[in-house]
Amino acid sequence: MTSWMKRAALGAMAATALGGAFYAGTAYAADPRLDDAIVSIDRAIALLEAAQNPNGKRVPFGGHRKSAIRDLKQAKGHVEKAKKWADDHPPPAPSGSAAPSP
Repeated sequence: MTSWMKRAALGAMAATALGGAFYAGTAYAADPRLDDAIVSIDRAIALLEAAQNPNGKRVPFGGHRKSAIRDLKQAKGHVEKAKKWADDHPPPAPSGSAAPSP
């Protein structure tokens, strides 16, 4: 493995570990699957960044890898906005939960 590949792989592992540590210490009111989606997006970005171009002389993967990374970052932003919306708009309390007034 070349040195830049080792650095990219190490960076990807560090980012995944840091993201996992952050995820483990944080509680959200939104659906936890949104957190899982963010972790998966981060992992996909790290894998794409570490991927090797079969022909290093051309634009890496014809520019499609760069586009995929951009789109994944945009998707992550949308998932984060969905989480924030869910946290800011909790479901209404059940109608029978309030104590009757005397």
